[in-house]
Amino acid sequence: MRYLFTTVLIFILTGCNSKNDRILITYDPGLVLTNVARRCEKLAAIQELHPKNEYSYVMSDGLILEYLIPQIIDTFIVDKIVIDRIVELLDKKTQAPDYSEDARMYVTIKKNGKQDYLCFDYFPDQVKYNGQSYSMDKELLFLLRYYSGYYSWFDESDLNWFDELRDPELYRKALEQIKLREEKFSLSDYPELIKRIDNILCLIY
Repeated sequence: MRYLFTTVLIFILTGCNSKNDRILITYDPGLVLTNVARRCEKLAAIQELHPKNEYSYVMSDGLILEYLIPQIIDTFIVDKIVIDRIVELLDKKTQAPDYSEDARMYVTIKKNGKQDYLCFDYFPDQVKYNGQSYSMDKELLFLLRYYSGYYSWFDESDLNWFDELRDPELYRKALEQIKLREEKFSLSDYPELIKRIDNILCLIY
């Protein structure tokens, strides 16, 4: 009876952990340049403030450009297969030289009651895992960027910036994301607006 109780208890705890497994991702949409390098802690604080996928939008002359250019995007991954694969690929990380961080994406991985953190730099291959610099598997980089919609905020000409997209199939999937976003709106339709947004972003950061 004691063995049965222990087995049931472990099953219940495991089931609860599985339901709570998720990956939270907070990032800048597109190629954002900042006047001052941004620490990972700043994006972590933003993620903490936006736990329910809330968005803030660029404002110009009192106009909120809703559904157009969010300042920061918060999203999450709950697909168990994707989460398990990302966690598996974390084991392939290798120590890398330290660098002066300028954060663009912050990731919280919640798995089996444990939390790990990834912070992506302005340079796409520079990543910190729990505060330490590592080189990550290319598939892991792709999965996080693809399932968070990160690629969709770039222009096609920017995709060469990402080493993982040297794989033709992964490049095609990233390009499809961009096309889907462009179906909703095209930045080229708003040249003057984009100039004003760039000026606003420079003031914000």
